[in-house]
Amino acid sequence: DEIQKIINIAREHFDFVVIDMPPSFVQWSETILNAAQVYFAVIELDMRSAQNVIRLKRALQSEDLPFDKVRFVLNRGPKFTDLQGKSRAKRMAESLGISIDLHLADGGRAVTEACDHGIPLASHAAKNPLRKDIAKLAQSLHDIGRSDAEAA
Repeated sequence: DEIQKIINIAREHFDFVVIDMPPSFVQWSETILNAAQVYFAVIELDMRSAQNVIRLKRALQSEDLPFDKVRFVLNRGPKFTDLQGKSRAKRMAESLGISIDLHLADGGRAVTEACDHGIPLASHAAKNPLRKDIAKLAQSLHDIGRSDAEAA
């Protein structure tokens, strides 16, 4: 109830509410998932991520939670010319029965440096491919939010 009240207050004051969830499910994860329009699950091209996707999928489906709200985001995705990496990502998605909706580029050393200095990536490395991918995501979410507001 407390989490739902916080979400409602945030929705009253802001157009977009982004909640950074802990890496594992907690008691209030169900509340967040039910309240969310979209839930981004960040994965990587490794066995641990694949196993976690299977666990997440089974847990949500066994509890009748809205698995359709989950959008999988591939972190440190293959570069444009990395056909082998793209093929691995496609095979991983097919074997897990999911769709990887978003690929985030590997920001490399600039991401670590920006974090170490406590400054936004956009200020530290404006042309970083990861920053560009995040900006595209933010723009698409903004466009969806605007079209939803116009429809209402």
